[in-house]
Amino acid sequence: MLRLLSTSIICLGLITTGCATTKKLASKVNIGSSDTPLQQVLKERPDLRKGSATVEIRQFFNSVESPTAAQVKVTETGLMDDSVRSMRTVYSFKLVDGDWKKVDTEKSYQCLRGKNTKSFQKAKCP
Repeated sequence: MLRLLSTSIICLGLITTGCATTKKLASKVNIGSSDTPLQQVLKERPDLRKGSATVEIRQFFNSVESPTAAQVKVTETGLMDDSVRSMRTVYSFKLVDGDWKKVDTEKSYQCLRGKNTKSFQKAKCP
């Protein structure tokens, strides 16, 4: 019984420590008054929350501590276009004076037909 109690206390301590670390990381990502890169993309693209396509969203930072650059990759699959398997949009951000600023947006397509059906390409699908 004592072993179970001590194991439970240790697990609770680890969970609490993990939550504190996550909070610290989130505060470092949202440095200034601007939204995080992910929040900005979701505000710009409200259709991602309602669309019928399968959507995968990933946010990347150049550093865990004090990041200065970020990317948000949005991959949409199951589109209403019969020539496109998936569409990927990559949003690039830089930290400027404590605020996240979008600096670039790049779209690429994975086609269902044509020469290149395995990887993403910048050219629109045939």
